[in-house]
Amino acid sequence: MNPSSRLLPLALLVLTACTSSAPRLQLPFRTEANCESRSVKQTAIDSIVASTDDTIRPGRYPGDAVMRKAVKTGGGGVFAYWRAQPFPAPDTAKALGVSGDLMLKRAVITNQVQPSDKAPYRAVWLTFATPTGDAVVLERAYDVQNVCIEGRREI
Repeated sequence: MNPSSRLLPLALLVLTACTSSAPRLQLPFRTEANCESRSVKQTAIDSIVASTDDTIRPGRYPGDAVMRKAVKTGGGGVFAYWRAQPFPAPDTAKALGVSGDLMLKRAVITNQVQPSDKAPYRAVWLTFATPTGDAVVLERAYDVQNVCIEGRREI
């Protein structure tokens, strides 16, 4: 038997163990972006939302009008909407009284990044469907890339 053919099953096993079984975020079905003359970067939405820390922060959602103004005057941002996006966040689910994965409905992301001794972050407002109605929570996202990219607006 060829030595390299003996390593193939081991390599496949290692690759399988490294693959995540968590569901990937789908592209939002709708976005409302304010990126000046740029367009929203779909992969940035996915990455930013996936980088949230599964910890509900103190705060009350200030309302859509206030957040739209923050998005418009704060260097850009996006309101991203999903129909029923499974979202694994066990600590957030537990705090909201939900068993299993949450269903993400919306994320409000601005380009306002906060400095921190540990790591810079941005505040992200997430809306989840729960048995008692929609719940809007504030979490930190540690992917701080700009949600807008150069180019023409396509959304």
